[in-house]
Amino acid sequence: MTAKILLCSVVGLIGISSLVTQPRTLIQNHLERIVATTKNLPPNLETAVRKNMAQKLAINDKLLKLTQSQVARWGDCLPDKSGFINSKSCTNISRSGWRVTMSGQGENWVYYVTNNGFITLDATASLNNNIISNLSKRLRLKPNKLRIIAAELTQGLPPCPINATCKVKPILGWHILVEGTEKPFFLGLDGKDLNYGNLSLFLPKQTAKMPQNIGVKVLEDVVSRHEGLTSNLQVESIKTTKWNWCQGGGASPSKPEMGTCPNVEVEGWQMIVTSGANRYVYYISKNDITNPNFYPLPDGMQSLPNSIVTAIQKDAAKRGRVSVDKIYLRWTTPQFFDRCLNIDNRKLNCRQSVQAGWQVTVLGGNNSTVNNLNSSVKWIYNVNLLGNDIRFLQSGEWYPVP
Repeated sequence: MTAKILLCSVVGLIGISSLVTQPRTLIQNHLERIVATTKNLPPNLETAVRKNMAQKLAINDKLLKLTQSQVARWGDCLPDKSGFINSKSCTNISRSGWRVTMSGQGENWVYYVTNNGFITLDATASLNNNIISNLSKRLRLKPNKLRIIAAELTQGLPPCPINATCKVKPILGWHILVEGTEKPFFLGLDGKDLNYGNLSLFLPKQTAKMPQNIGVKVLEDVVSRHEGLTSNLQVESIKTTKWNWCQGGGASPSKPEMGTCPNVEVEGWQMIVTSGANRYVYYISKNDITNPNFYPLPDGMQSLPNSIVTAIQKDAAKRGRVSVDKIYLRWTTPQFFDRCLNIDNRKLNCRQSVQAGWQVTVLGGNNSTVNNLNSSVKWIYNVNLLGNDIRFLQSGEWYPVP
């Protein structure tokens, strides 16, 4: 694997005993300033925006109308000659043009358009009232308190009962990542849940007595990380297991950072799923199956590809001025990020897509901020799913939780 590791920030965190990093403050309003209000958007740009929205909604562009246009300046990246913006090596620059609102079919989509016609849909500003209301109710937050990290137009299917055959056409919807949540929402324009189809078809006949709906939830999580079905999606195994955080035993989940160890035996299942180039290991306890709000997450330590570990160890060793064998993996958390791995939300393009990945913490090396003999240096990275975009987030001090 070849990965370019980008320096994002180096912060000495003295006295932190936890491996959990607080969410970075996200700049929700990337608009630097609105220069003037005008209705004189050039006709060619209006036509381009109208066609862009009509194509996505699959409607006649005459059903749409321009409701607002403002001369504007914002922060974003420069596209290459093909129009592609590479978020991995993207410098934030000031761009100028128009902020345009196009309306129709109950939608009000916000676009940023440069003078030469480069169009970017501001997804986070284009979510309709149905979606905002749904998110507000689910998260028990007032609409103005919702912090949308990123959103992305996609297609999905309405819910289909397990073991049923539902012949429906894909419909337009959104992937939406909200601050404080571990997984993105997958909603249609009407605010209702979407999915990727009847995933129960991918379950083996024998599930070791694990409820079928739990197996479907695991598959839904896997598919959401790949934004759709991969050609090799497969349940590798489902088996019963028992574990004890203090004594281990059997096929056990990775022990989290904790103080007093709960000496309790837990019964459940281990489920392993392959998709794309990744292999995911899940652990579900029997207590989980009675929780209506339960959703599974892969065991990060057992699911993280070794190639990512190697790349991060090399980078941390260089930063810590030690050999690679002095750097070891401490913890991995599966996460969802924006297009720029939640590093630079000021760039307009960063918030226009949602991607899965990992937050990885390794220990070892030298750092001037670490003075406690019982502590170590920790290096934290945000990584995309495949590991071809690895970004150094911050360094600091780590010591065991008593």
